[in-house]
Amino acid sequence: MVKKGRLKDTPFLKLLLGFHTNKVTGILRLTNGPEVKIIYLSKGKPIFSASNLPGDRMGALVLRLNIVTEDQLDSALKEVMKTGKRLGTVLVDMNLITAEQLFDLVLKQVSEIIYSAFELDDAEYSFIDDTHFNNEVITLDLSLWELMIEGVKRKFSPDKLKEITGHSNTILQKRPVSPDDLSIIEGTGGERFYAMIDGSKTNADIISAAGMGELKAIQIIGVLNLLGFVYPGEEKKETAADASLLSTIGKKLDEFQSMNLFEKLGLDKTATKEQILSSFTLLSKSYHPDKFAEPRLKDIKPLALQMYNQILEAFTILYKDASREKYIRDLEEQDKSMLFTETDPVLARQSFEKGRTYVNEKKYPEAYRMFSTAITNDPSISEYYTGLAILETMNFNNHPVNLDAAEQAFSRAVELNPEEPRNYYYLGVIYKNKEDYATARGYFLKALVHNPNHKESKKQLEILDKI
Repeated sequence: MVKKGRLKDTPFLKLLLGFHTNKVTGILRLTNGPEVKIIYLSKGKPIFSASNLPGDRMGALVLRLNIVTEDQLDSALKEVMKTGKRLGTVLVDMNLITAEQLFDLVLKQVSEIIYSAFELDDAEYSFIDDTHFNNEVITLDLSLWELMIEGVKRKFSPDKLKEITGHSNTILQKRPVSPDDLSIIEGTGGERFYAMIDGSKTNADIISAAGMGELKAIQIIGVLNLLGFVYPGEEKKETAADASLLSTIGKKLDEFQSMNLFEKLGLDKTATKEQILSSFTLLSKSYHPDKFAEPRLKDIKPLALQMYNQILEAFTILYKDASREKYIRDLEEQDKSMLFTETDPVLARQSFEKGRTYVNEKKYPEAYRMFSTAITNDPSISEYYTGLAILETMNFNNHPVNLDAAEQAFSRAVELNPEEPRNYYYLGVIYKNKEDYATARGYFLKALVHNPNHKESKKQLEILDKI
């Protein structure tokens, strides 16, 4: 019996499922213009393959793997023409490869041909069953599950797989599947994943529970989806408690910007070592990032990590006698200097407005001087630091990009006005450029705490999700 069709109507993965379920034996022929691939099946399982493409042949494979030189391959091919033997056998006879290597090479060649079949979108196929294979066919023990995983990996990019499987907070659902169909994943990673899907877990929940790399887990979910065993359901809604916690930690971080190290631990300069240790222990339990390991808390975890790091920094400096005493002296010197600083708020505002005009005229050196003058005459205004910080990220005249200075200025702007989302956004961009993606995500989330509609921060978070 001959069965015919096109892969655009029945994708290759679904064909394999049907062959496996019905335990068919025969030859599958795939035709894509002049390209022809043949896959031999025994009781529903691929056991061999062949192709008319030069790149799929053994000669091309051993050259690609640098196993032989072109001259050696030419000599071997002449021997093939003379003796009628297979190329692999001739390579063994010429001591260019061992018999064990030949087996591995044939296995790789056959597998590569089957992998490439996954990438055919509109090839014609025909299947002839009840075929008696001739002696030319080598029966190989191929894992159908591994063939499917690798084939899907090659056909679909990680981003495309995420489109198929849904977002991280998408709840996966099962479809009713016959025991015969399910047997294709028996004893594989697919069976374990399928068992975890109960209609309440999200992609992120399952990936986290799997204990493997995210990409590998998404590939397994992708195969289950393409086989029709699972499908993406609704997205899990953020609970009111989670949203409240995100907002609370974000605002607490804002308060930290204007606190000294003692205040971050809820203490004053008279605190003892025992009080410092006790306060740190209590606070670290509240904000340790491991407490926010659940996938649904992934947006809270970066902010909690920032809180924990600031608490840890305060403890590290204040617990040691020498560093605590030095810090207290520095605090007292800072308080004294504030008493004797003369400011001119009017001149500061005038300078800032001139600076903005210079920016519009692209006179960046002049703008830089004006913003610096504004800060000198009134260091209490957030937007003065923002203006200077943006210029620190630019390269103009003899002024190089200085991300460290920009970070300090944006941080000072945040201290002075914790409600302004764009300063958090700019800090997020700086840390993204430093490839510190966890900290960057934390700042973008803080921008959204103060303005849930901040488009630039939303866009940056989408980009980070793909990294």
